Amino acid sequence: MEKQKQSKREIIIIILAILILITSLIMIFMMLQCSRGRGIISDRDVSDDQSIIDLDLDHRDKQEGYTELMGFGCLNIDEDYPYIYLINPDDNQVYLSFDVYKDEDLLYSSNLVQPGMMEEFNIYDCLNAGKHTLIYSIASYDMDNKAVLWSGIKQKQDISITK
Repeated sequence: MEKQKQSKREIIIIILAILILITSLIMIFMMLQCSRGRGIISDRDVSDDQSIIDLDLDHRDKQEGYTELMGFGCLNIDEDYPYIYLINPDDNQVYLSFDVYKDEDLLYSSNLVQPGMMEEFNIYDCLNAGKHTLIYSIASYDMDNKAVLWSGIKQKQDISITK
């Protein structure tokens, strides 16, 4: 009888130890996942797809100004002008990264864009004809120590796609 009680205690202790181990592993995994989005960046995170800003942003109707930087106005997208431009202005002293969303769907995620540089994203091939509202989620990073300065900055951009 005493041996049965002893073996039940041992089983309970083993089960508790396994549960503690599993819980610890889950917590470590969750902490690693969370730290990826707001941790330190390295030089390998700088985009290879960026180019110097050399755009005629007023390519459509000269009576209406278009800017593809901060999400103001409605952009007309067609086969000849299929891109949105993710621009880090020359005056900035930070890296910027951009996530482009349509509703809850992530359409594009840039690497880090240096000041005076941009990435272009072919939105024409991603969406059907019609009017759409994009959300840019922008984060900035210190250029010296590569730490996140701001994250989750949201900008809306209306676009009209003609196919």
